Amino acid sequence: DRPLHAHQEEALIKAVQKGESILVTTGTGSGKTETFLYPIAHKLLDDPKFDAPGVRCLLIYPMNSLANDQLYFRIAPLFGTHLASSNITFGRFTSQIRANTARREEETRLRENEKLMKALGGRNRIPANWLLTREEMLRTPPKILITNYAMLEHLLLLPRNAPLFAQNTLQCIVLDEIHTYTGAQATEVAYLLRKLKNRLNVKRSLQVFGTSATLPEGDDADKKICRFASDLF
Repeated sequence: DRPLHAHQEEALIKAVQKGESILVTTGTGSGKTETFLYPIAHKLLDDPKFDAPGVRCLLIYPMNSLANDQLYFRIAPLFGTHLASSNITFGRFTSQIRANTARREEETRLRENEKLMKALGGRNRIPANWLLTREEMLRTPPKILITNYAMLEHLLLLPRNAPLFAQNTLQCIVLDEIHTYTGAQATEVAYLLRKLKNRLNVKRSLQVFGTSATLPEGDDADKKICRFASDLF
């Protein structure tokens, strides 16, 4: 119901029509999230093997608070309300999701968040395609898996989490706030992503997305940023 910003439109064209990987740096609140959510939506709606099990898109956030904000007010409204009939499953696997918790208990907790309920259309109902418990996600891995890099390490390390990555179906990876990955942390995340690809036996190129509000500017900044992202991913 509104025109896209120029960077959102450009990201859609490059990511969807050309299949390119995308790095986006624009100001806070300028709609960076849509530069990967809309291409992901297109990718999943257009998936010829939609019913096959397995994670398609991995969204990695540096902090739980950021993951929660994106999940509640961007991801859940898009896939749980506007595209609910397409049954694109999504779930958050972080330390805040405790083991052996009933879905009804998680739903009750989420319904106490009035802002979330308003974002979901004010119907006081949690979408069925939002997988809320670890058990749900391990039983039927969500198409979109939301986590952080520390939890991803556990998901790849612990045998009980093996069902999440039992199928080589991953198509894209998103690193939000990509500028936070510096020094030793960047090295750890880079090797973690390589570990993930080795686990899945990924031979093809994955589409990747990186976003930030604070990447550097200058004559050769774009070249350096692309080299950094290439090394990281």
